[in-house]
Amino acid sequence: MTKTTKNWLYAIFLIIAVLFPQISKAQIFESKTGVDTLTFAERISLRTNAVDWTLLTPNLGVEFDVKSTNWNRWAVGLTLKTKWNTPATFKNRVFYNITEVRADFRNYWRTRQIGSNNKVPAHTGFIDRLFSCRRRVVKHPKTTYYRGAYMSFSDFSIKFGREGHQGKALSAGITYGIIKPLYAFRTGNTLDLDLGFDAGFVAVNSEKFIYNRADNCYTRTKQGSWKVVPFPMPTAARVGFVYRFGSYPITKKYRWRYDADAQYQYRIDSIANQRVVDAINKHNRDSVESVIYKEFWQVYDSAAVVNSAKADSMRIVNAKLKAEADRKQAEADRQKAVEAQKEKERLKAEKKNKGKKAEEKPEPTEGAEATEPNGTTEPTGEQTPVEGEAHTEGGTPTEEQQTPAESEAPAEEQTSAEEVSTSQPTTSQQETNQPSAEPGKEASDE
Repeated sequence: MTKTTKNWLYAIFLIIAVLFPQISKAQIFESKTGVDTLTFAERISLRTNAVDWTLLTPNLGVEFDVKSTNWNRWAVGLTLKTKWNTPATFKNRVFYNITEVRADFRNYWRTRQIGSNNKVPAHTGFIDRLFSCRRRVVKHPKTTYYRGAYMSFSDFSIKFGREGHQGKALSAGITYGIIKPLYAFRTGNTLDLDLGFDAGFVAVNSEKFIYNRADNCYTRTKQGSWKVVPFPMPTAARVGFVYRFGSYPITKKYRWRYDADAQYQYRIDSIANQRVVDAINKHNRDSVESVIYKEFWQVYDSAAVVNSAKADSMRIVNAKLKAEADRKQAEADRQKAVEAQKEKERLKAEKKNKGKKAEEKPEPTEGAEATEPNGTTEPTGEQTPVEGEAHTEGGTPTEEQQTPAESEAPAEEQTSAEEVSTSQPTTSQQETNQPSAEPGKEASDE
């Protein structure tokens, strides 16, 4: 790319920056706030021309909508294509090198049906019919048309025969075409078909040259100078594709202001009507719910009273059963405590009786005196008791001679017997208080 081409590109970008200062950082982060507002991404579209690709010339263009509304119908675009210093073919006889920068300003529109409303009047004459967007019958409602102006700068070197042309060219004119939707992606982006052409006046600074076989070089045959072609000529043909970002396809963009306002008002009215309908439905629903609510709570309160009475009755019964069980348990515990206390007293009395038996048992010793029941003592000497003679008077056996059954009597009976003996002298004791008979006589009586 030559220095002149770079200067032209810089000048075009500078002009766009001056003419459209509204493209600012604030608009880059603009959010959708209404039904007819576009985001920054939805205002951008990429385009390319398949005709240039068939000539092995890469090209890419970008287009930006002037305003952020869906009824805006103006857009600016910039296209760049370049193919430079490519190797020649057919023994250096044919080559095609070109670099071009093209800026355009487009106005998009759709056909409107005459008589559909008061805003679409009939044609007034031939000129009006020729350039009008109004039709009595709209045959292609999804087709979008555009018209506008363009300006381009190119640097070229072309040779198809014996003589070639090399130089620069400036062109300006009109552009016209149609766009039809092709495909919608899941992300919301869309792909459109662009068919159009450009025509205008051209100013060329071209010099001629030929190929010198002997020297294997190119020789200039004519010095170039700027000239203007005296008649309009076609400068571009387009069979291209347009890729649009966002959820606004071309069928929703570039609309007439009246249609956009009518649809916007229709949506506002629809929202207002829906609010009224929602309010009526809510009122009816609340009325029905209030009746159902009252009936439900009446039944619920009645059931709750019955369930509460049943619960209270069961609670009282359970409390009585629990109190009875606690009483029986307390009685059982008390009975166990009484039995344990009796067992303890029995063991204590038995231990005490065993101690008394051990103390009352006599131990025979020489020279000991035998104690008589009446309290008199007699020397025993070495005399032995006569067989069959009782150790005590009255014929009652001593504690040592009692049977095991008598000695192992329950502690309670022994204690009661001791109480009787302490309170009242028994018959054996009364007999002992009286003069006892002779021992020999008692033995004979027995």
